[in-house]
Amino acid sequence: MRKGIAILAIVLSACWVAAQPPKAPPEPPAKGVEVVVDGLKSIAPAAWIQEKPANLLRSYQFRVPRADGDTEDAEVFILNTVQGSVEDNLTRWKDMFVLTSGMPKEKAMRQYYIKNDKATLTCLDIQGAYLVKQKPVDTAVKESRPDYRMIAALWMSKDSGYSIRLLGPKKTVELNSKAYEQWLRNFK
Repeated sequence: MRKGIAILAIVLSACWVAAQPPKAPPEPPAKGVEVVVDGLKSIAPAAWIQEKPANLLRSYQFRVPRADGDTEDAEVFILNTVQGSVEDNLTRWKDMFVLTSGMPKEKAMRQYYIKNDKATLTCLDIQGAYLVKQKPVDTAVKESRPDYRMIAALWMSKDSGYSIRLLGPKKTVELNSKAYEQWLRNFK
């Protein structure tokens, strides 16, 4: 009798296992878009959503999903034509922001460098009120967006010059800053 109950238990458990829906195979990790700059390649973070560039000066553009509490997304874009010297570009970037009053200048703005196989990138991390213009060359400010941040990299090599920027609400940029900088370091 015990033998019969044991066999019945085995048969019932085999039927129960067979009746369970098959488990879906694990999904492969999401893969980002391969970006080519100056002949070097790096994979953009998978969370960034590639978009059609807003104008002909941009070779790549990504929407970076907003952090909790922010009302809009950030963006990453690459300008394929850089005019002027490193100092000219840094001055232009600084003029895009009004630094937050009460915040030490060293905290609101920081310059540093990232080296890859082909270039040394001059980076500016700046935060405050972002001054939006209709066109970059306009002198009139269309609107001011408080609590914004930009991490911009100027890529100057013997062959080319590029401007690579992460721009958006401060919390969203903060959330994506390490991934952005790692992405810049990964160009090979």
